[in-house]
Amino acid sequence: MKIVLIEPAASEANVYSKIHMPLLGPIYLGTILKNRGHQVEIFNENIYRPDYSRLEADIVGISILTSTAGRGYEIARRFPKEKVIIGGVHASLLSQEALGFARQVVIGEAEDSIVDIVEGRRREPIVQGELVSDLDSLPFPDFSLIKGYKFPSIVMPVSTSRGCPFDCSFCSVTKLFGRTYRFRSAERVMDELATRQTKSFFFCDDNFTANPMRTSRLLEMMIEKNIRSWTCQVRCDAAKNEGLLSLMAKARCSVVCVGFESINVKTLEAYRKKQTLSDIINAIRAFHKNRIKIHGMFVLGSDEDNQNTVWETLRFALKQKIDTIQMMVLTPLPGTKTFEELAKQKRIFCKDWSLYDGQHVVFTPKLISARQLQESVSKAYIRFYSLSQVFLYLCKLHLRNAFFRLMGYRIIRQWLRINGSMHWLPVSQK
Repeated sequence: MKIVLIEPAASEANVYSKIHMPLLGPIYLGTILKNRGHQVEIFNENIYRPDYSRLEADIVGISILTSTAGRGYEIARRFPKEKVIIGGVHASLLSQEALGFARQVVIGEAEDSIVDIVEGRRREPIVQGELVSDLDSLPFPDFSLIKGYKFPSIVMPVSTSRGCPFDCSFCSVTKLFGRTYRFRSAERVMDELATRQTKSFFFCDDNFTANPMRTSRLLEMMIEKNIRSWTCQVRCDAAKNEGLLSLMAKARCSVVCVGFESINVKTLEAYRKKQTLSDIINAIRAFHKNRIKIHGMFVLGSDEDNQNTVWETLRFALKQKIDTIQMMVLTPLPGTKTFEELAKQKRIFCKDWSLYDGQHVVFTPKLISARQLQESVSKAYIRFYSLSQVFLYLCKLHLRNAFFRLMGYRIIRQWLRINGSMHWLPVSQK
């Protein structure tokens, strides 16, 4: 059969649309189906958008996030419903909604069920996928299946684990991958890295250092094979393990993406983050001491946040010399505790999923108006990603920071051109 898998376009002015890093889920599924003997093409709309009116396929699989759900449904309407299968985080959380646009919806991980679904042995409209117990059994994702994907000049995403035992109130990760960590062996990961045509990698695990012993083994092998220029996502607690941190530095970790979430102590408690402000400060100092750059991620708009919180966060980021930041507004993703609580309180005023991207306020905050929160975050972004900051880093010959400050400068201004009127806010919030 001819099978087409589609990742709908990211929301407007999204940084991920600039660096062209595809989701791994569709690539794993496409690789499994290709190895089964099917003809597979993958279209990532951030990279290449086909003419759907001329696209022929026996099966069309669409993987949707909440922010891309609307675009995914729009694509689904272009094909006969009996050909469409929808999966991904949003479909897993709102399966009945997705079923209105597809013959079948897959909840959770689909690697162990996709062949039976495509070949007709599983016909139930809503298919409950099973967690892959042995991640080493999965094939290496075949990126050549993605139309228009060019390498080795890009960062290659690699997954080495799934799951997260933490239960942050705003996060949907555990709804898809469960609360138990599962790991690939260091040897299997190294085998995959050896097949790639680039030495620039992004380990997209939600917590790359969750198993310090396995991570240390992997880092030692990366040092031996001279793998360098890589980025990962970690928690603050990674910086407390001096031996692990030393190995990360020796293995040439270039950037860590850290979910600081907030510098407001009460907000950290509300988010159930299980970390303190001291943990955050100590982590920043430890990473910088080891010459590892930091992409700090903050979530603003909790019931404990006010307008000052935004500016305190900006001042904190500048004072601590965080290299790049992501200041997301709290987004009540379906299926999360945040969504359930705000929906119960009737504080969600917008259900346009395309705005659920971490950059649009879609609910009524408690200590600040929606407009004030939106404006404050935008102004803080402008301050952090200003041209003066670009020139400052250029003068210091910090070229990477200058480049990403310039990218941020362009993204925020593009976003403001499209969203400056804040048209989605109800009158009561303006």
